[in-house]
Amino acid sequence: MNPQRGMILLIVMWVLLILTVIAWTYARQSQMELKMTGFQTDSVRAYYLARAGVARAMVYLREDKLKDMGVLGDDSLIEVDDKDENWVYDAPAEAWGYNPDAYGFDPDEDDEEKIGTEIETARGKFYVRVFDISGNMNLNFARVENVQHLLEILGVEEDYAMALAAAIVDYVDADDQPTIIDEKDIDGWEFGEPLNEDYYYNPHQDPAEIDAFGPEIIMKNAPLNAVEELLLVPGMTEVIFNGEDANGNGELDDNEDDGDETPPFDNEDGELQLGLKDFITVFSGMSEERLGKPNINSAPLEVIEALLWVEDDAGDGAEGAAEKLVDYRNGSDGFLGSDDDKRFRTIDHTDEGSEGIDKSGIDPSYQSLATQAFGVASDYFRIESTAIVNKVKKTLKVTVLRTFTEEVQLGGSDRFEFQRDQIQEEQVKLLVIDFEEVG
Repeated sequence: MNPQRGMILLIVMWVLLILTVIAWTYARQSQMELKMTGFQTDSVRAYYLARAGVARAMVYLREDKLKDMGVLGDDSLIEVDDKDENWVYDAPAEAWGYNPDAYGFDPDEDDEEKIGTEIETARGKFYVRVFDISGNMNLNFARVENVQHLLEILGVEEDYAMALAAAIVDYVDADDQPTIIDEKDIDGWEFGEPLNEDYYYNPHQDPAEIDAFGPEIIMKNAPLNAVEELLLVPGMTEVIFNGEDANGNGELDDNEDDGDETPPFDNEDGELQLGLKDFITVFSGMSEERLGKPNINSAPLEVIEALLWVEDDAGDGAEGAAEKLVDYRNGSDGFLGSDDDKRFRTIDHTDEGSEGIDKSGIDPSYQSLATQAFGVASDYFRIESTAIVNKVKKTLKVTVLRTFTEEVQLGGSDRFEFQRDQIQEEQVKLLVIDFEEVG
């Protein structure tokens, strides 16, 4: 064979090999770009599908408020029985909370594949959950002893719970006088001179330095704007705040159930230990009679027990009363937010058209405490809408404030300028105060 021809053949083979590699690389890159384009398309679809879920929940929250105020139209989406008419209350078993058909979520369904409402045009599905955050303890109005007892219920040692509860209330209240505890050192947490909060909570800082340059630990002395502000309170730890749910996803992950092998520290019992953040809020009722009062229809057992606790509580009085209330309220299935729930339409009495807390069988002394501590209506809700499109998952967490405005009759010269039937003023308003996108 001619060596020159052999060399040409070898060069041709190398060129073909290089072209093949280039073609494969371009094909692979194009394939990846197509996948990325598809992923981005699915991500956008999932986002707007989740937005649709939020909008659907808002519609039911609006209809529910119109029902409460007695102005619900004939073409409403929710059914109203005789007991519901003109009772201003909110319960998770109502259509805004428990609505498998509209929300695609049923608490009794364990198979994740069966959860969700399919939307053919979006090639995906979504499901919605609505939570009444007005059921939690509002720290802007809480007393030291109730915060302390809530901390103890969550597993914080008594002395530390007392000091931390005092620090939380001192952080919120307007004055600069510390709530003094007897101990000067609790588990390494030290306290300074009790002349004012700056000295008391900055024991390692010289008072002259504090006066000249300010304290290292600053007490806000104003209401909390977000529960995360608690991490700025002296004595607060991430373990107390988050519990075992370090990433805040509401699920027990592997690293949250392995003892002290990996952070966070947990008790390795196979159950998710919740933290303080899951039982508190900085929002409360808009009306004066509900200000700072959790909704007993949605309050967790721990919050009910903490608010029923008094200093001379004997035995398990508050705990037993809270358990009776919750067992009665949650119905036979024991799950809050299902169709067998008992609804407290009023807090302090029972008559033919309502159900009050005395139906639960708790002692009259605790009925009196509950009447002072709780309400039955809510203004703040958190909507969690999750959409899945071709395995792309998006979750929107939206906190809304719901308000109602009475119709205003025009008077004076305005009545000649406008006709009442031409003015379509929305009476129920839903204000988004927090918006979080996950995924």
